[in-house]
Amino acid sequence: MPYDAPDGTYARRTQSGSQDAFEVLVERYEGMVFDLTHQYADQSATAEDLAQDIFLTAYRRIEDLRDPDQFASWLYGIALNRCRDYAKNVRRDTYPFSHTDREDGTVTDAHTVTQDDQLAADEQGARLWNALDELSPTYATPFLLKYRNGLTYKAMSKRLDVSVSALKVRVHRARKKLRTLLEPDHEHA
Repeated sequence: MPYDAPDGTYARRTQSGSQDAFEVLVERYEGMVFDLTHQYADQSATAEDLAQDIFLTAYRRIEDLRDPDQFASWLYGIALNRCRDYAKNVRRDTYPFSHTDREDGTVTDAHTVTQDDQLAADEQGARLWNALDELSPTYATPFLLKYRNGLTYKAMSKRLDVSVSALKVRVHRARKKLRTLLEPDHEHA
């Protein structure tokens, strides 16, 4: 099996039952997935477990992939959703409200300001993630690769197998749509 075939070829072969084809896709995208999981998990072992879970989920759901040529975007969507779920669970388990008080039971003013700032930042982050969820993966994936992961358009082009000019358009449209979704008037509509 030639290893230089497009992702769609291997995705279709995987849909037909070829585990070898899926291994090629794993080799191609393990770097991307590990980069993402390491951004969410503090420990390497946890990041590796997340990555394995992501690839297992992708393998089990490969039949759901409607456009095999868009495998990279589809996989990134699975990875991002799994990492978000992990982060939500970690926040719930790690930061219960009882931990915001000092050991002696008091809360200092400085602590309260920091806590308020954190709540505002969390709320703003949640609004952004909700807005990103409204975007299709076609737009959300390049936007996140550009602004969250700091990739260049050229690197994104290689990773997603999409032209640089198309990626610039997609990122521009994603920004425009997010701006609309995050406007104060949109919240109350």
